[in-house]
Amino acid sequence: MTQKAKSSIFIVILSAVLLAIIGCSTGESSYIEPVKEPMTSSVDKVDPDPTPSPTPTPLVDMEEGTYDIGEMPLFAIEGTDYVPFSFGLEQLDSVTADGKTVVNEAEDEQSGSEASGGEGSEESGEEELKDEKAVSSDDESAENPEEEVEEEKIYNTYKIVLKSGLQFRDGTPVTADDVLFNILAHSARGYKGDYDLSRLDIPGMREYHTQIPEEERIRVEKIINAGGFDIEEGKYPEIEGVDTAEQDAIWGCYDEAGLIFAQNIIDYVNSNYALNAYVNAFMSGYLTYAKVEASESLKTAFAYIVWGYGRKKNPYNYRKNTLTTITDKVFDLNEYELTAMDLWEEIKEYYKGDLSDEGINNDVVPGGDPIEKLIADVYFSKQDYRVDGIRGVFKGITREEGSVDERECIYLTLSDKDDIGSFNFFLTEPMEFERTGSLNDPEVIVEIEEEESEEEGEGSEGGEGSEENSRDGEES
Repeated sequence: MTQKAKSSIFIVILSAVLLAIIGCSTGESSYIEPVKEPMTSSVDKVDPDPTPSPTPTPLVDMEEGTYDIGEMPLFAIEGTDYVPFSFGLEQLDSVTADGKTVVNEAEDEQSGSEASGGEGSEESGEEELKDEKAVSSDDESAENPEEEVEEEKIYNTYKIVLKSGLQFRDGTPVTADDVLFNILAHSARGYKGDYDLSRLDIPGMREYHTQIPEEERIRVEKIINAGGFDIEEGKYPEIEGVDTAEQDAIWGCYDEAGLIFAQNIIDYVNSNYALNAYVNAFMSGYLTYAKVEASESLKTAFAYIVWGYGRKKNPYNYRKNTLTTITDKVFDLNEYELTAMDLWEEIKEYYKGDLSDEGINNDVVPGGDPIEKLIADVYFSKQDYRVDGIRGVFKGITREEGSVDERECIYLTLSDKDDIGSFNFFLTEPMEFERTGSLNDPEVIVEIEEEESEEEGEGSEGGEGSEENSRDGEES
């Protein structure tokens, strides 16, 4: 082999080595596998299915297990294992009784500082104005020390979201309408259970509970407060927008209300002074309460004397069985049956028809109603009103942020003086209530027991007060 041939072979080998080295360093392969695409025809190409996806399964917010919807309260009750049927609670806003929105104090201060822009002159001016207002308000309070400033009522609005997927025993789904039905049932005048919602300050609650429209209540109170028929003037007081027929209809209930007023006195005396010692002190040492209780006339006479409507000295004559009143009327109880209406006529004559606290209302029994309320109640009982719902409670639909799922909810407006936890009750199926006339309210609840114990304490205090009144009466 010649030298030239050897040189050529060396060059070829060197070139091959260099090419191999370059290929390894770049990681590239000199071989590329061809892509095999399947052969398709126009017949094989199908358009997407136009049928929409099936409706999603309804929300079920309960864990696995068996639940009796009749044993589920709206909110959880501390100290019990009841499962609530509310999903969530959110406070939306706060407003005053006249509908003005209550601004958060922190936000109000922040917006005030931003508006001032850090200008000292404006801030000092505002401070001076505040000082002036403070001085003027102090002056006004000094001029009227007895005048109390009425605190403005504030109402909070809540959104109570209900759990989805709940069912009654028969498989019927629980809806917001069922919840509203239960709210009305626990607010009705005939409901006497532990979950009485009518005691809460909710707009429209008093109207629904009493079945008396608010505008009608205001009209009747306006007529009663203006006063009755003036005998000397020979007419009723003039009231704008009210005619004589309306006044006649209301004041025609005066004596019927007075009968209730007097009967309350008779019942109170014979409940709180039913002892021989009181009968001996007020009537006669020869009488026992057993004899008084056996005679409606003696029970009324006993009330006359205890309440101060008997003659100051020897109002009852045991031998003659007669009663002499404070206006010197004499009733022979052998021939005449003394009634509550006789006592009412005595009260009217004594106070000359004065309905004030220094007049007839001076004789209201402890815990009793004043004569004006009794007149209104008698009038209202003769009317045919109908109030179907509560303005401060209604249903709605809500959707959580970022979710397409809808939930039913209840909107509630409640005074800030009432705890939202007090708006609680157990569910009853409307059909079951119509069939049985009763609601699914458990008999024993921890919180209710605590409230009852407090009431018993108050009752015992009241009993001591009654004994004090009795002693005062005995001394007199």
